[in-house]
Amino acid sequence: MTSHTKWSDIPACRALSITAGSIFSPGQITKTLHKQRGAAAIEAALMFVLFFSLFYAIVSYALPLLMVQAFNHAAASGARSALAIEPDEFENTSQFIEQGVKPRVREVIAETLDWLPPTAKTAVLGTQNNNIVIEFNETTGVLAVTVIYSGYREAPLIPTLKLPGMGDVPRLPTNLQGSASVSL
Repeated sequence: MTSHTKWSDIPACRALSITAGSIFSPGQITKTLHKQRGAAAIEAALMFVLFFSLFYAIVSYALPLLMVQAFNHAAASGARSALAIEPDEFENTSQFIEQGVKPRVREVIAETLDWLPPTAKTAVLGTQNNNIVIEFNETTGVLAVTVIYSGYREAPLIPTLKLPGMGDVPRLPTNLQGSASVSL
């Protein structure tokens, strides 16, 4: 198409003017197309916001779910490691738990969660891994291990996004935790 071609010389446009000739004149169609020029940019901007929010929601929900699964795995690994401690090497059950089981469980959990960023690792494990909750019920012989990320909602690894009409994305629990138990 050359620059001096008339609108009515193009076959498709001629057919359009014949079929829609009583509704639109060629000048009206051209004016309508010029009015629509910025609509694509606005639609693209709205779609970007929608897709970015969706992507952000997926990532920001996936990380806490990954962490909860990692905490469950770490707690289970720690609880299983307690089975490797020989109780006959200790004088009594209390000594067996305090000097044998708890240090071993804390060590295994710390090794399992070594991939966490330093701030998260400190929040979860504490100093010398003392944030790990290890409880032993002497009557049932069950060792319960719990790994907790206290206050995750206030200090998440990925910041929450506040969307109008939706609120916080993601909506997270106050604490993330995983637990496991084993019979000794």
